[in-house]
Amino acid sequence: MTLFERYLTLWFFLCMVVGVLLGLALPNVTDLVRSLEFGHGSHINLVIMLLIWLMIYPMMLKIDFASIKDAGHAPKGLLVTLLVNWVVKSFSMALLGYVFLRHFFACGRSFCASHSF
Repeated sequence: MTLFERYLTLWFFLCMVVGVLLGLALPNVTDLVRSLEFGHGSHINLVIMLLIWLMIYPMMLKIDFASIKDAGHAPKGLLVTLLVNWVVKSFSMALLGYVFLRHFFACGRSFCASHSF
């Protein structure tokens, strides 16, 4: 494992802290980045899209495309992966979204009224 891979969680949190601090220090730049959308009103931010692509691209380079033709020879692993990615993750993320939006972030209730955010 490389140094970067070994401390990936640390780099992740460090980047989050730096991003928040830059957003607080340079609010005009934040507004400019927020305004860069792919089509008016689409809510698809070009900067976020580019950064996600840059994050995924190195992983794509490590894919052995020649071995994809042999993926059908072991259907059990492929089916488990499809089941987890398309069924389990989808519904668990929907459940987590519901719980957080309905219960943790639902202002107007006694908790939000008694605390000033």
